[in-house]
Amino acid sequence: MPAVLVVLALATAAFVLGPLWRPGRRPPPDAEIDRLLRAREAAYRALHDLEMDRATGKVAETDYAALRRRFEADAVAVLHRLDALAEPATGGRRGPARPGGDGSA
Repeated sequence: MPAVLVVLALATAAFVLGPLWRPGRRPPPDAEIDRLLRAREAAYRALHDLEMDRATGKVAETDYAALRRRFEADAVAVLHRLDALAEPATGGRRGPARPGGDGSA
């Protein structure tokens, strides 16, 4: 009887964990991408607003430097996450950096 339970437990574990080991993973849910795109825009907006505040003298240089590093780190983290979500859909390949960047005219 214990052997039957062990076999059933292993079969259940294989069924539940199997999709994690399959090579063709599903694309990420649209909600996650939408959330990250909104976060990206918020990070860009924060950097833009910071630049405007600096230009008008509302932010001291020492505060500006610290805030800029923080906002840039936030933006980079979001961009890395977006790239990571896009890689399974493209098979790890990236397109050209700019139009015509692949050597074609």
